[in-house]
Amino acid sequence: MSADGDAVRFEHPRHRGRLAGIAAGLAVVSTVVFGRPAAVSAQANAYCGGQNLAEGANWSICWEIRANEGLAITQAFYKSPDGWQHVMSDATVAQIFVPYETGTPRYHDVAYGLGAAMQPLNQPIDCAHGSLLQGGKVCREIMDSGIASRFCAGNCAGRRGKALRLLVSSQMGAYNYLTSWMFHDDGTIHPEVGLAGALQFGNTAHLHNIYWRLDIDIEDPEGDSVEEFYRVAPVTGGGATGANGWNTLLGETYRPTDLTTFRKWRVVDHNRGNSQGLAMSYELIPSPGDGQLRAKPNEGFSRGEFWVTKQKPGERFVSTDDADILSTYITGDNVINDDIVIWYAVHAYHEVRSEDAPYMPVEWVGFHMRPRDFMGRGP
Repeated sequence: MSADGDAVRFEHPRHRGRLAGIAAGLAVVSTVVFGRPAAVSAQANAYCGGQNLAEGANWSICWEIRANEGLAITQAFYKSPDGWQHVMSDATVAQIFVPYETGTPRYHDVAYGLGAAMQPLNQPIDCAHGSLLQGGKVCREIMDSGIASRFCAGNCAGRRGKALRLLVSSQMGAYNYLTSWMFHDDGTIHPEVGLAGALQFGNTAHLHNIYWRLDIDIEDPEGDSVEEFYRVAPVTGGGATGANGWNTLLGETYRPTDLTTFRKWRVVDHNRGNSQGLAMSYELIPSPGDGQLRAKPNEGFSRGEFWVTKQKPGERFVSTDDADILSTYITGDNVINDDIVIWYAVHAYHEVRSEDAPYMPVEWVGFHMRPRDFMGRGP
């Protein structure tokens, strides 16, 4: 917004090069092909080095910049009490879908290029405790993440946590997107997108629907399954009792969030056990207070917040102006004990307020992936 409240209209990547179809040239920078290193203790050095190797807070991370997705995590290793473990092979923002409540426009920002729209960062503001890389466009820093544990038995004791963070900024028209990946010292992964900049069309309400693509590979790519958690209150208990469990998803599918059953999901490798013999897994904790978007019939990618597909080369994107891509990945393939990919969407409804002018305060939207029985004890 300008100082007098008029909407600022930009010519920007959203208005140029509209894609004609699924294969209409989504630009991709090639990533590293996964293969186990000779020793996990080598961390990620077998895959990347130099400024593309980020280490700290018990993590070794490989990353790269892609034309469409922007910042991509290409490998992630975590050092638990049981030693170095491989966690993830590839993770990106796969789409930021922005429909306006007037029906149009309906933007698909990853299709226009988050990487191509990356902007230089400001050291004292954007990266106060870290280093700027990639010509000043990537911040790598170790952050204090607050109180991590606390226990009181006479005297109180606790500790503060730390996290390794990678941050980039992409200017899409009037909007500015801050893509952040935080890797906490307890093994938690926290992807976020910060919504900032100026309003595109004045006081028009709209939604930011952010889709992440995550290839969680516990040790090696094969042998992973997805399980869905539920909690129910049996009628016979009169509301005083409850029961819970995990159901295995058998084939490629999509699932909506359901806060009434505390629904969440985990990627589990039953062939990999921790020191207690429990199957190692990483669980996805849905964003609290999130809503749901069920859009036009031809926008099938909006039918669910969580998707699971078999890992296949080239299946990287959610949508373009002209195509629902994510739905085409659901072909009935088995996703039990295989190499799989999960997709997760978070929705941010932007009902404009007066405090959004002339520039909006940053609104962070994201979720957490945390270890479940990944370690034999707490880190």
